[in-house]
Amino acid sequence: MKTTRRVGSLTCGIAMVGFGILFLLNTLFHVVDYTEIFSLWPLLLICMGAEMLAANWKYSDTERFHLVYDKGAIVLLILVTLFSIGMGITDYCIQYALEYGHIYL
Repeated sequence: MKTTRRVGSLTCGIAMVGFGILFLLNTLFHVVDYTEIFSLWPLLLICMGAEMLAANWKYSDTERFHLVYDKGAIVLLILVTLFSIGMGITDYCIQYALEYGHIYL
């Protein structure tokens, strides 16, 4: 009987914790801008690719394991990326409006 190994769950967990910490730092202390958080999205692709390569390298030569890509984790990573992009765009628009527009917060 083959054991199923899910690929993508580790990256998804790390990404959720990492982005959560960055958004919390932005909300509470304004240490990190949304645009800086947005610029980190390629790390998600790098980590996902590294996890896929490591899983394939580790379990490819054995007959006991069956690799399955965790589709839910991949969708969640895409949603986190889109959320980061949206927050970056929103932050940029607010900063632009405050500097050049007539919006007072």
